[in-house]
Amino acid sequence: MATMNPIEVSVSSDGDKIMCKEHNLETCTNCNIDWSEHNTLAVSLKQVKDLPPPNAPNPVRNAQVNRLKEEGNKFFKQNNYPEAIRFYTMAVDLSWSRPLWEPLAFQYVREELSAILSNRSAARLATQEYVDALVDAEMVTRLKREWSKGWFRKGKALWGMGRAEEALAAFKTGLRFDHESEELRKALAEVEDGTVQ
Repeated sequence: MATMNPIEVSVSSDGDKIMCKEHNLETCTNCNIDWSEHNTLAVSLKQVKDLPPPNAPNPVRNAQVNRLKEEGNKFFKQNNYPEAIRFYTMAVDLSWSRPLWEPLAFQYVREELSAILSNRSAARLATQEYVDALVDAEMVTRLKREWSKGWFRKGKALWGMGRAEEALAAFKTGLRFDHESEELRKALAEVEDGTVQ
């Protein structure tokens, strides 16, 4: 069985190209190697100027996600829930596409998505899309377990689906995190009144 010898390479004097070490050639027929495509790629990457520093978050992405969320909020306030859902969905997709190697990526995604998904859940509740509202609310409770808003949305979705006992449990969990929440207290009372009837 033949063994392959490793190819020995060198770098050009300007540091821009990989070369055959023995013959000092980018494309060497003697060694049967061609580094031209690699070198072209390396040169093209050096010319990219708009990349953020390696240890900095991408402020453009942050601004774009926030802009989409604000557009969704605008349509939500106008009771145009389908458009609100569309913009919230674009914001979710953009946030999820954040490269994981970006510093603090998970923290940004967690903060961005919890608010956006909560808003999208509210819009879906308004259009009586209870299953989708529940999916969004469940994700919020997983991203930010201690945030009562996620539990409120989850309870409202469950109540809309006719699952009163689970709605009660969600509202009670939310109240454990935020004892002062008036909206959770009101929702809990409404469900308790509804289950008594």
